Amino acid sequence: MGSMMKVGLAALVLFGAWKLFLAPSTIQADVAYPLQYRTHVVGPAGSGDRLPLVIVLHGAGADEKDLDGVFAEFTVPVRLVSFRGPERSGGGYVWDFGRGANHAEAKAAQLQMFRDVADSLVAGADEVAARYPTEGKPMVFGFSRGASMAWYLGAHAPDRFGAIFAVAGSLEEELMDGLSPGRLPPFFAYHGRKDPVIGLARGRRTAQAIEALAGRVRFEEFDGGHTVAPSVRADVERQIRALHGG
Repeated sequence: MGSMMKVGLAALVLFGAWKLFLAPSTIQADVAYPLQYRTHVVGPAGSGDRLPLVIVLHGAGADEKDLDGVFAEFTVPVRLVSFRGPERSGGGYVWDFGRGANHAEAKAAQLQMFRDVADSLVAGADEVAARYPTEGKPMVFGFSRGASMAWYLGAHAPDRFGAIFAVAGSLEEELMDGLSPGRLPPFFAYHGRKDPVIGLARGRRTAQAIEALAGRVRFEEFDGGHTVAPSVRADVERQIRALHGG
């Protein structure tokens, strides 16, 4: 076989592997919302290594690539599993949406969709953790409405997750129904003092409500608005390193 043909075949193999790695996968479990997700590894590690796993949940109107920059400079090796919201909205996706004849019906439908999507995410997290060599329980990182989902997952499925990172999010009182005091995973919450989308007070109220259930919640304010500040990125990496013996 000629050298140029070998080079060409090698390029095709690499391209095929690249597509397989970056192409979105879909939850295979029987769930209400078979969500799509993509995986990639950051830090000094290979795709086949046994690694901590972080479920990444974007904000409303974004997509599964939106938070890549948060982890781009991580030096701690982590496998990221970025899920995509099930409902298209503008140029992106959302986790919940309500339709109804009036506001009350639409709100009830929205909250029910949120719960059903959360159940799908729990199944998806279990499935991904079994599919890849995973160290410890999956962790969850969420921003904005994705942070609301992170709060919910940690509170309603505490045995499934090793830590929760919630940035600029809050949780409605209705979504705390049914919770009872018990051991929860550690929560690390961050909120901008000048957040114009989800006010600081709302985030603090959620943190206090979760902490009252015997959860370990560290709530930190930062200068800025509705964003993932550089200080937050650095602290998330520090906490993951500490949690996994780094």
